[in-house]
Amino acid sequence: MSRMNSSVFASAGAVLLMSLVPVFAENKAAVIYRCDDGEGATARFVSEPSEVLLTTGGQSFRLPQGLSGSGARYTDGTVLFWIKGSDAQLEAPGRSTSCHVQ
Repeated sequence: MSRMNSSVFASAGAVLLMSLVPVFAENKAAVIYRCDDGEGATARFVSEPSEVLLTTGGQSFRLPQGLSGSGARYTDGTVLFWIKGSDAQLEAPGRSTSCHVQ
């Protein structure tokens, strides 16, 4: 293989990897919330499908994004995590609290 062909393949590979980094970074990004009830919550946002992986109170939930007039609303019908700015409302069986980005 010629030196020029190797260079072209290396450049193409670098471009491909650089184009994938934002997708992986977005899917792994975590936001840590402190809730008014003293518990913490960690939200990892996934873009495809649009959902949040929420961990709080020793439990984990996979919540698909729902319709919202403002902010971002995630719910599975039982647990609700509604974000607006740096605040969120968390509703789960036996728990209702406001949360704030740390």
